[in-house]
Amino acid sequence: MKFLRKMFSGQQMAAQPDSEEPEESTQVGPRQVHGVLILTRQPLGDQFKLLEQITALQQSKGYRISLNCISKAAVTQKDLDDKAFLDATLRKEFAKLGGDDLMGRTEVYPCQASGGNSGIYCVIFDRPE
Repeated sequence: MKFLRKMFSGQQMAAQPDSEEPEESTQVGPRQVHGVLILTRQPLGDQFKLLEQITALQQSKGYRISLNCISKAAVTQKDLDDKAFLDATLRKEFAKLGGDDLMGRTEVYPCQASGGNSGIYCVIFDRPE
């Protein structure tokens, strides 16, 4: 992940004040992104461009990006709304981040890549302290 280390080794963005959520009020500082999973219907032409857009969006929301952030991209024909499939995929691909609370720390968003390629991306956050 030299790409992410190089991109985010500089000064990280400070948290922007917004509405307090109960689970975030116990944390010190902004949440930190520890993993990104991109699932699309067709192979991605430029995976790094999409990943760069996703991480920039997360930073604009006030989240920090871990220097050890794990990113994965895969092609699937499975139903992207299938929570069991998504849970199994996250547990397999992000075992290092593990724990029973992995899905609880994950936010899922739709994405539209170049050429009409559609899919989802999952952002995995750190554990609340």
